[in-house]
Amino acid sequence: MKMIILTLAIFLSCFSVSTVFAQEVGDSTSEKKQLYVVTKTDGGEFFGYILSDDGREILLETKNIGKIYISKSDIKEIKAISETEANTNQPKYNDFREQGPFTTRYYLTTNALPIKKGENYAMIHLYGPEVHFAVSNQLSLGVMASWIASPIGLATKYSFKSPNKYHFAVGSIVASSGFLLNSKGFGGLHWGTVTYGNRKSNFSLSAGYGYLNLNNQKRYIGNHFELAASDYAAHYNSYDVYYKTLEKLGVTNNDLYKRYAGSAAAFGIGALTPVGQKSSFIFDGMIFINKKSSTSISRTFTVPNVSYYTRDGNYVTSDVVVNEFEIVQKGLGFTALIMPGMRFHKAFNRSFQVVLAGVVTTAPDGDINTFPVPMISWLRQF
Repeated sequence: MKMIILTLAIFLSCFSVSTVFAQEVGDSTSEKKQLYVVTKTDGGEFFGYILSDDGREILLETKNIGKIYISKSDIKEIKAISETEANTNQPKYNDFREQGPFTTRYYLTTNALPIKKGENYAMIHLYGPEVHFAVSNQLSLGVMASWIASPIGLATKYSFKSPNKYHFAVGSIVASSGFLLNSKGFGGLHWGTVTYGNRKSNFSLSAGYGYLNLNNQKRYIGNHFELAASDYAAHYNSYDVYYKTLEKLGVTNNDLYKRYAGSAAAFGIGALTPVGQKSSFIFDGMIFINKKSSTSISRTFTVPNVSYYTRDGNYVTSDVVVNEFEIVQKGLGFTALIMPGMRFHKAFNRSFQVVLAGVVTTAPDGDINTFPVPMISWLRQF
């Protein structure tokens, strides 16, 4: 009986030692497991431990969403990383809002965060498309246009390297009227941006200068003239009225008109913050401040013996009263574009966004006008 008890005790002791040893070996083995970043062909990235690989798919144990199967045909790259890299440099790969080129912009404006090289994307508006290419980790180039390629513009942005949450960038857009105005119209917008935050949540302030020259459109600058007779609406387009007025004044057609040109200081504000699991609130705002024009009558005179048709269709000859106006730059006018909206993240490579935009502007007479401009667009990475 004693021999049986002794034998059983020795067996149990050996079993306990082997179990503890196995646990120690298992623990040491688990500590040595390699951490990987798995990048999918659609741009999605996951990091975790590869538990199995049967040649067709892998079983990955992620830290955020548990175990997932990923088909080998959907994998672009598998890269080994250290725990330190995962904790300090890598984002949460299951969150669409923390990576990709869409994180570098709001609705119309951009923040100072850089597009990574190769993260090209397109943005499709109802009025036209724009495409942006990341030629390096700091520089991106883009093309913006309407569906008839007029107007059309070239956009560029350079982001400076920043080790903290403050980011800086400069950008520029130069545009042509294209087929419209016989390509004689042009404009530009040049700005600098400072952004605080990360790709998921950030806030930006921008300042710059914009200008517009519609070289084929006529606008009064300096002195101009207006017919003031009772039948003004009827004879406004009469060549006889027009050219006899010029003859009376001793000026030519080009003396009365100048080409339209304007410039303004531009300021912007943008914000992005997550809402729910797969959406973000975006706010985009721009304001343009320029010198405001006003008019005043400097004199009134009469042009004699002008022939024209009245509203009743009668052809008459009479004197026409003409008012001479002077345009002066007086005070400041502004135009503001306010765009709160939502961005919905469908996948790593596509999003949809909608904004309830509104415009606030000052009229030449000083009145403030407002009107809505709701907009939607689709973002696609390629």
